[in-house]
Amino acid sequence: MPTEEVLANAKRKIFAEIKFEMDKRGYTTTSLAELLNVNRPTVSSAIHGGTTPKDVEIRKKIYKIFGMDI
Repeated sequence: MPTEEVLANAKRKIFAEIKFEMDKRGYTTTSLAELLNVNRPTVSSAIHGGTTPKDVEIRKKIYKIFGMDI
């Protein structure tokens, strides 16, 4: 499988798992942003599989909030 396809699949999986937890708990991107004290686009980038260090940092915080074992 080409590298770009692997990356795209990983991003879709990250998004699906976080979005499931958000929906289950009634969180929106905006409410997560407020909780994390960052702006909404920052959270959106992170949950959509962004690869910057900031995206990874935000995702780790989201995983912790939701008790996700990722």
